Amino acid sequence: MKKGLVLILALALVLGFGATAMATNGYQLIGIGQLQKSMGGAVTAAPRDSMTAITNPAGMSRIGSRADFSLEAFMPTRSVDFTGLGGQKTEGGTDMYGIPAIGWTAPTSRDDLYFGGGMYGTSGLGVDYGELSMAQGAGLDFMYGASGIYNDINFDGYSAIQFWKMAPTLALNVNDQLSLGFSLNMDYQSVAMRQAFSNIPFWTPTAWGVIMGGGSGDPTDPTHVALQNINFDLGRPTSQFGFGFTMGALYDINDMITVGAMYSSKQNFSDAEFRVGSGDIATYGGAVGLPGIYKMDLDYPAQYAIGVAVKPIEGLLIALDYKNINWSGTHEEVDFKGPAGAFDTDGDGVGDTDSIKLGFGWDDQTVIALGIVYAVNENLDISAGYNKADAPIEANDVFSNLILPATVETHYTLGADYKLGQHWGVGLTYMKAQSAELVGANDNPLAAYGPLPASTGVKIELEESSYGMQLSYRF
Repeated sequence: MKKGLVLILALALVLGFGATAMATNGYQLIGIGQLQKSMGGAVTAAPRDSMTAITNPAGMSRIGSRADFSLEAFMPTRSVDFTGLGGQKTEGGTDMYGIPAIGWTAPTSRDDLYFGGGMYGTSGLGVDYGELSMAQGAGLDFMYGASGIYNDINFDGYSAIQFWKMAPTLALNVNDQLSLGFSLNMDYQSVAMRQAFSNIPFWTPTAWGVIMGGGSGDPTDPTHVALQNINFDLGRPTSQFGFGFTMGALYDINDMITVGAMYSSKQNFSDAEFRVGSGDIATYGGAVGLPGIYKMDLDYPAQYAIGVAVKPIEGLLIALDYKNINWSGTHEEVDFKGPAGAFDTDGDGVGDTDSIKLGFGWDDQTVIALGIVYAVNENLDISAGYNKADAPIEANDVFSNLILPATVETHYTLGADYKLGQHWGVGLTYMKAQSAELVGANDNPLAAYGPLPASTGVKIELEESSYGMQLSYRF
């Protein structure tokens, strides 16, 4: 009965919180739960709790019978800066998010076979910038020697992506050295996005402002300058369910050294469907503004990791991980489909196809994580971590990721885990992700059609910190 109460209470707390957080490796948390995060995510060969169902399922057979509940207060600061174009800078979005996770494991009727799982908030992304000036019309007039042709260009941006996993897991101790694990991933994802640009000027010989219309107009001739509003409004959130799997292995080379490996498949989702009104998707990618159902095929990337854990002296653990996240397989180009004739691709002003590619341009990420745990005494462990990964976007992707500013690269963590008697334990963690910005260079896909430069100079920036607490119960 005591075990059931612990699990029911923790699950109720998880379901009581939502998570739309700015995560860190792209938009994936560097670690699930506070014990993992305190080690910078270097846990492939060093499982410490039941959150290992996500990061290396083989670890579920090595942590004993336990349940873990983690709650993190995640505090991002993100901004977009158009001052290089004569516009404004703003920060936007909620200042704090709650990120929960719960996991548990216990042996089956066989002592060498363990079953467990959990529900984990693993990823998220979100900004809310509101409307701000992107460029001043008077400045464009001055730049091109025109008079009263150009109007102020404004921008409005919003995004919210949530990603959760459930992971029922089986783990087997094959022998005294080798453990294997497999988890079925059952996923939930919610997506909402909005970008709006007002008064974008296009240079065309006949003042026809469709993006595909060509850029051969005279910037000082009002009959050759057409002002267009570009809308990409998917502001009504949708929910999708997806599936995948994770498998892992652990091998003890000797009493001092353990190696680990994991592979997580691409998480395949049904299309996100958005009910769109007239003009909500207009001019963007040649969209002609038709109302109807629009679909986005946004999956979650495959990834793999290898790690080594070393215990050089009693009470000291040092862990190192190498991870690769295949963002290019899911986020470089995303299929986007609307009603028949929703997009014009040949410049005649008439829709001729129902689909385009959204070019976010995300690259794969290589993640290096280092974690250290030191047992001060039989009850207290202290830990520190370092996590580094180049941002999945580059300078030439800035204009395509104004509402997806996944720029942070370097993270530092500190933590402590204290046993409260025979069964209970509590862990505390602090994380700091250094501020990182990207400045747009050769990032404007519309440079040939209007006055905005090929290198926009727009800056996107992200900084993060978090505090977390984890409760554990050892059966």
